[in-house]
Amino acid sequence: MRIAVLAHLQDVGEAPVREAMGLMAQLGGEAQTLLLAPAAQPAVAAMGEVRLGVHAALADPDPEMAYAAALRLLGDQAPGLLLMPEGPLFEMIGARLAGHFGMSAVRDVDAVELAGEAVVLRKGAYGGKAYVRVRATGGVVAALRAGAFPAAEPPAGSAAEVQLGELPEGGQERKTVRDTAGDDLGRAKVIVSGGRGLGSAEGYESLRPFARMLGASLGASRAAVDEGWASPAQQVGITGRKVAPELYLAIGISGASQHLSGMSGSRLVIAVNRDEHAPIFEAADIGVVADWYQLWPHLQKALEG
Repeated sequence: MRIAVLAHLQDVGEAPVREAMGLMAQLGGEAQTLLLAPAAQPAVAAMGEVRLGVHAALADPDPEMAYAAALRLLGDQAPGLLLMPEGPLFEMIGARLAGHFGMSAVRDVDAVELAGEAVVLRKGAYGGKAYVRVRATGGVVAALRAGAFPAAEPPAGSAAEVQLGELPEGGQERKTVRDTAGDDLGRAKVIVSGGRGLGSAEGYESLRPFARMLGASLGASRAAVDEGWASPAQQVGITGRKVAPELYLAIGISGASQHLSGMSGSRLVIAVNRDEHAPIFEAADIGVVADWYQLWPHLQKALEG
């Protein structure tokens, strides 16, 4: 079976793309890495054999441009399995590519198997409380959950550059709105997240110096966002961001299923909560039953000293 990874160049070097490449290598068969880029980037050859689709507008493409660019890069015949990191590119064009080629589109995938001409994918359901298996024939576009697969370190190869020519622009006026209140959690290696258990906006703000000392990004539960303590850009969960940091610290977060699903890709989870029965402890590698306000001065002294 032909298998390909499709991603935007801005994600190169980040874990989700290398995880998709690792899965591709594990599955075997004819494999290809396809990247969309605003300019030629010879350095991507360090990622192995890469086909690089180039157009200046791909620095910040609208859906029409991204879709047309992907079609030209893929060619007339799509692979039997097209892997994409979960994120903006899949959200813009994943389902549309699947429709164009008569394939299925499945997101939030955390396991993939080949069964003859079929592809069997596993994905979360009911807010992460259960898993379902989807058997797809006729090709599938799969969005991979961050942190679900080992990252690849491919040998050096070569980058075959493809000039994409003129790309269509969207038919409507387009505005880009960026929430600058939060960090890009999708790329963070360490995340400190706070929840309603912190008690107030001031309590949530006490996490900021702690995160700064760790070089961490600051996240939040939905409850903290609903209270107005944090920006929606900082929300981790099904209705927020799905993250896969090396270290995730959950402070004052009870552990609702929607939040647990969003942080499930974390390599190591440390939870601090006053309630020893909080569900977050079931997902934590290390659990500390403590009042954050009593614990924080000791942590601050240790980190400063």
